Amino acid sequence: MNIHVRPASTADIPWLLSQLKKFSEFFGSKIPLFEDEAHSTQGLHSMICDHVVFIAEQDGVGSVGFISGWRTQHPFNPKIRWLAETFWWVDEPWRGTRAGLMLLNKFTEWGKQNADWITFGLEENSPINDKTLIKRGFRLHERSYLMEVS
Repeated sequence: MNIHVRPASTADIPWLLSQLKKFSEFFGSKIPLFEDEAHSTQGLHSMICDHVVFIAEQDGVGSVGFISGWRTQHPFNPKIRWLAETFWWVDEPWRGTRAGLMLLNKFTEWGKQNADWITFGLEENSPINDKTLIKRGFRLHERSYLMEVS
């Protein structure tokens, strides 16, 4: 069975919603990332139409993972085209396959053609090794912290 990566379409929103629910549980914050289906649907529609979302598909199975990012100008220098990863997720049964790497490669390829900076974040409990990003030209630039105040 082959895995291939393609741009997401609005027809993918129901599957993406199911995966965002799983990601929200994985993220483990007090206030869930996925709370309101109508709002999440609107957000996904915006990501697909105005930014970038790629879907990994396994032949004979369907969608198994996705990656998305905001494409915007940097707030302090509009000459910097910035692609900021928002979600990188492979459904649990498909982890350890090539799906995650293929999504990363497609996202990075797209970013090199359409951005000046590509930023990436990994959750504290992510199974991704930092070397996976470093081998592709990323460098550790800053760390991210979360304080939940409610």
